[in-house]
Amino acid sequence: METLFQENLGVRSDLASNKQSVALEVHADHCNQVLSSLLDEYNSSGNPISVNFRDLVSWITYGERYSHMIHLYPAKLLPHIPALFCGSSLLSTENDKILDPFSGSGTVALEAILAGRRAVCADSNPLARLITQVKTTPLEKSRVLAGWKRLRAKIYSSGNHSSPRNIVNLNYWYHPHVVEGLSKISHCIGEMRSEDLRDFFRVCFSNTVKRVSLADPRLSVPVRLRPDKYPKSSAQYEPTLRLIKKLEKIDPVLEFEKIVLSNIDRIAALKGLVPCEGNQTEIFDDARTLATPEKVIESDSIQLVITSPPYAGAQKYIRSSSLSLGWLGLCEENSLRSYEMDNIGREHYSKKDYTIQIITGIDKADRLIEKIQKKNSLRAHIVAKYILEMREAFCQIKRVLKPGGYFVLVAAPNEVCGYSFPTHECLLELALSMGFELKIELVDDIHSRGLMTKRNKSSGLISREWVYLLHILKD
Repeated sequence: METLFQENLGVRSDLASNKQSVALEVHADHCNQVLSSLLDEYNSSGNPISVNFRDLVSWITYGERYSHMIHLYPAKLLPHIPALFCGSSLLSTENDKILDPFSGSGTVALEAILAGRRAVCADSNPLARLITQVKTTPLEKSRVLAGWKRLRAKIYSSGNHSSPRNIVNLNYWYHPHVVEGLSKISHCIGEMRSEDLRDFFRVCFSNTVKRVSLADPRLSVPVRLRPDKYPKSSAQYEPTLRLIKKLEKIDPVLEFEKIVLSNIDRIAALKGLVPCEGNQTEIFDDARTLATPEKVIESDSIQLVITSPPYAGAQKYIRSSSLSLGWLGLCEENSLRSYEMDNIGREHYSKKDYTIQIITGIDKADRLIEKIQKKNSLRAHIVAKYILEMREAFCQIKRVLKPGGYFVLVAAPNEVCGYSFPTHECLLELALSMGFELKIELVDDIHSRGLMTKRNKSSGLISREWVYLLHILKD
């Protein structure tokens, strides 16, 4: 009986594998047709092509797709974009390595794996690295449920002795009963022995931390909810008031349980689509080095790079993650600033750093930086440093790409001190100056990617983005 059961398991596994192979072939054919058509049109006209990636990759509906929604994250990349390029055999083939050097929460990494490729990524935010690792690690549903049963029992039997993390302004962001509940959860997760299960529950816990806080859920950077922020006639006034009342009695353990159960189904959906249990994604720290203290991405090892870099001073990724980083023990007050300093596009510099204008060597950028300098020398320095650090990142991309490899760059203009700064054009000029060749230029409207309503007073709203397909031929 046991042998027959094992044989049936093998048959079901083979069937699942065959279905996945057929799906990959169908999607590859569609992606190849779309890209071939776009290449023909661009070669014929030489003009940017307006597209809608939701229509081009119609088999994906935005929202629930495997483990994409396992954790909130600001400015997520639309999965349709990497799905199109990952799925095309014109750019890469099965088991080729696909890199995202600004991976965020791992959208490209997951789409690479779903397309039968190997994922490599880098991000300076440790929360982003954790989310990506969990998002791309298939786990057996029965095993996760068993782990949840044990963890839940431990949380409910735990006393009130768990000490809260050393989080800045803890009582400003949380009611006392919420601090007590989150401390219990954190303590019990920390005692789990299985690393992959522990990381899964840490990601669920991170999502809970923001949900039960007094931070406004409509903004990515923590800003405390206040009923007086909106006039009584505003459509936001009553919902804000209701949410504040709800948070006075919210049960953090119950909220954690809801997130765990929804995420178990998401992560279990990967089973059978990824070759084996265990994380397949290589994860690195910084786009400017593509290395960790222990390892480095080998030169000429990557077939395809797909990335959407940050903008200069436009999105505070570390600040938006600050509550999670604190509760997960990934940073203390004094290390939050050091994480920010590792981010390209950061805003914080000492005054002595920006007294002299920096020349980037990109004419379009330098002309605008000179104008910005007259208004705000700090903002001029932020943009100039951004260009220089992106040059470092592009040098690394060129180093790791195989000869004949491809680079998909997603970027958009953003506003700096009242000027429209053509970030996309500057990055394209930078890439071309380093030996990349432009194959396609696409333009897509941004519907909603979890962006802030306003990036900040000097960064404006981003409504369109450019997608460049670049090719590299090395000596």
